[in-house]
Amino acid sequence: MNISLPPVFDVIYLDAVDSVTAELQRRAAEGAEEGTLIWAGEQTQGKGQHGPWVSPPGGLYCAVLLRPDFAKAHWPEIGPVALLALGTAVAELLPPMTGLDFAWPNDVLVNGYKVGGISLQQAAPDGLIITAQLNVAPPVEAWEYASLLADGAAETTPGEALERYARYLLDNLQRWHDEGIASIYRSMRARGMPGIERDGSLAEPSQFTPLSDFFAEVTQ
Repeated sequence: MNISLPPVFDVIYLDAVDSVTAELQRRAAEGAEEGTLIWAGEQTQGKGQHGPWVSPPGGLYCAVLLRPDFAKAHWPEIGPVALLALGTAVAELLPPMTGLDFAWPNDVLVNGYKVGGISLQQAAPDGLIITAQLNVAPPVEAWEYASLLADGAAETTPGEALERYARYLLDNLQRWHDEGIASIYRSMRARGMPGIERDGSLAEPSQFTPLSDFFAEVTQ
């Protein structure tokens, strides 16, 4: 595949795989380096954070490996970091005035319907996997969710979406490292995420599922 990603990513493209997450977990166990990125044309057993993800050809399915040097207690914060990256990529690919929203803490919506999402999983022995899945073309007939093509994006491809997402993911990880999670929340607020104050704090924390609960798997 002819795409251009930041050199920190080592891209491995597969026409089909059971799950990009499972494939990367296997490779991580065999010693894959940080930055390894699995990208598949389709998944036969695609998975989101808490359920399956229908993954026929025409979508973006990718997973990247981190080997964090920070405490596991902070690993769930990478969820919003990746979500902001995916949402920013989607916003650039859609025409102006198209409704784009975030659904806390891991989904991107277009015109009120889910178009993509991120998930976090552990990888033995010390890795964190960020998985991103995005409906570029409508996955199946009568699909109840959104897709980039059906909702107005002009001739985009999974590869173009991956290029944008990977670039923003890298930028957001650096910003999170330097400035903390509040800087990510401020950007989500600027893109319409309700319930976030100007300083990046959560206005009513009880209305937000705690990241440590939603992404509990990665802190165990």
